[in-house]
Amino acid sequence: MMMEPRLRNELAAAERTLRRARLWRELTFCWLGAGAAGILFLLLQGFSGWSSPVLWIIPLLGGIIATCVVWRRHVGREADFASLVAALEREYPELRHLLSAAAEQEPYAGGFRFLQLRVVDEVLAHPQRESWRRGLQQKLAAAKTGGVAALAAALAALFVLAYSSSRAHPLLGSLLATGVTVTPGDTQLERGSSLVISARFGGEPPAEATLVLVSASGKTQRLALERHLADPVFGASLSDVAEDARYHVEYAGGNTPDYKISVFDYPSLLRADARLEFPAYTGLTNKTIPDTRRISAVEGTRLTYTLQLNKPVKRARFVGGDASLELALQSNAVAVLSAFPLTNSARFTLALEDAEGRASKFPADFFIQVLTNRRPELKLVFPRGDQRVSRLEEMQLQGEATGDFGLLKYGIGYGIAGQDPRYFDLGGPAPGKEKRSFDYLIPLENLDLEEDQVIGYFVWADDHGPDGQPRRTFSDIFFAEVRPFEEIFRPEQSGAGENESQGQQGQENPSVKLAELQKEIVVATWKLQQKRSP
Repeated sequence: MMMEPRLRNELAAAERTLRRARLWRELTFCWLGAGAAGILFLLLQGFSGWSSPVLWIIPLLGGIIATCVVWRRHVGREADFASLVAALEREYPELRHLLSAAAEQEPYAGGFRFLQLRVVDEVLAHPQRESWRRGLQQKLAAAKTGGVAALAAALAALFVLAYSSSRAHPLLGSLLATGVTVTPGDTQLERGSSLVISARFGGEPPAEATLVLVSASGKTQRLALERHLADPVFGASLSDVAEDARYHVEYAGGNTPDYKISVFDYPSLLRADARLEFPAYTGLTNKTIPDTRRISAVEGTRLTYTLQLNKPVKRARFVGGDASLELALQSNAVAVLSAFPLTNSARFTLALEDAEGRASKFPADFFIQVLTNRRPELKLVFPRGDQRVSRLEEMQLQGEATGDFGLLKYGIGYGIAGQDPRYFDLGGPAPGKEKRSFDYLIPLENLDLEEDQVIGYFVWADDHGPDGQPRRTFSDIFFAEVRPFEEIFRPEQSGAGENESQGQQGQENPSVKLAELQKEIVVATWKLQQKRSP
């Protein structure tokens, strides 16, 4: 057939791809046949007990011969454009009649004419041209994948057949002839647990069976399996399994394969040592508390926990409420919480996870109590309450101050309405928990006070706050009202005098009430400022 050259090249490439896909499919059947023959021989060997060391060569030779035959047929096969065109037109209906018409065109004496070339050009420019190319390549890829999978399966079947044929007792035969089922087979269990091993015989059970246990340390134990009456199940119990081991069951005529016992430990805490680094202002010496899960320390203390675990873990953390603290892991089964600042009391649970994802069976709880760095306790011992004083007298004040972790300094302060307070340093520093008493004499005559003026007085002290910075604390504020030099007190008289006295009291009451209200406002503002102080 004298086909147009461009169309012939296109169809020749497509035909080669299709022929290679057909070759791979035929090879797949050859290798599947060899694998099926191997499996059939393996079953016959198991049921009959007959074995031969060269049995596996038969399906191997059969597969090789079939492969050679298929290959020779492929090499000698000529290109079949008609079959290709028919296949493409079946798969792509849009090409029907167009592709076959173009393939049937033959040149005249002077070559191909315009209309013939027009038909060929339409085929070469058709949108389905790329589609059939991709389709053929996909068929080839699928055929190759199937062929490789079939070859792998055949080799695996032949390997098992060769291995079984080389044994004195065929591998499949020993399982099919006796039908021994060993429970639990390969297993994992926690260290120190007990394990029950049983062997069920599907055929005629033997008179006796023995469990052979070889531990990881090299110790071998032989335990006779017990059987109850005619029960085909033999069993034995192992108590306190402490290490990895391998075991199998021996009986008359054979033995089972080896099974593995893997022993594991749940991650757990062995010891927890705490180191406390106290803030410098406390004056306390850093200390280490061995093996403790309860910590009590002042806020600002830095806690370092060193946890000794029973095994290396993949993850360790403290979990409490909404908080979660990751612990640093070390190679020697140690987890560390390093220099954690204590700010609030909390309860944490130690969450451990090993490499296999096992968590602690009994998680350890940790309790952390954070003590507040309280402000100093201040007290105005004398005088007690508000006073009425003369502007010429000397007012004696006595105070006391105590700090949990010592005082920097302390003293007395007072202020006159409209002026800034005055502070008088009367001592310091002082150690923690030690009460300091002090007094001060206010010379009122030097203050140029007027009648009805009010002096506020209080006790103050400085100490270190939780951030280590100095802070000042004040006691309650009290007031001294300057009275006149002369005060006239008259007894109540009846009549007009009584009415006049009542009238005067009625006139004085508003001012007195206003003064008391002002004092209450000042005291409330004073206390509110102290609460807002850090």
